[in-house]
Amino acid sequence: MNALEDTFFQQLTYACSEIKQSFTRSIGMSQTRRQLLLLVAQKGEISHAALQRQLSLDGAMITRLVKQFEAQGMLSRRLDPRDNRYTLVSLTDSGRSIVADLSAAHGDFQAQLLDGISREEQEAMVHVLERLRTNLHHIQELKRSAQ
Repeated sequence: MNALEDTFFQQLTYACSEIKQSFTRSIGMSQTRRQLLLLVAQKGEISHAALQRQLSLDGAMITRLVKQFEAQGMLSRRLDPRDNRYTLVSLTDSGRSIVADLSAAHGDFQAQLLDGISREEQEAMVHVLERLRTNLHHIQELKRSAQ
């Protein structure tokens, strides 16, 4: 690997890490908590089990987060009328307002990050990142087929 490749991957790693940390600090909510709220907003109503699968978190963590959000008035829970072994989660009006605020804050944050970066530069970067992901998926497929 040459110096340019090393620098490319270092800068990519640092940028991703710093962006996530900065956004988390700016809104005062962890990525996991944001993802849970956004997933509930997207689905409308979702079971604890589905949250667990889609967020790749253990059941205790999902229960803890949901209970915290419920205590803060952002989520409501109810038993699934089709199968009372499952608990369904949905946003309250307050939760919908917070998700809207998060989306607006994210849009503002992105606009600030992209300040001074032309549309052409953004398109080139999207192309590079898409190519990296395609290459990664190809590498993973090769490894799976070799096993």
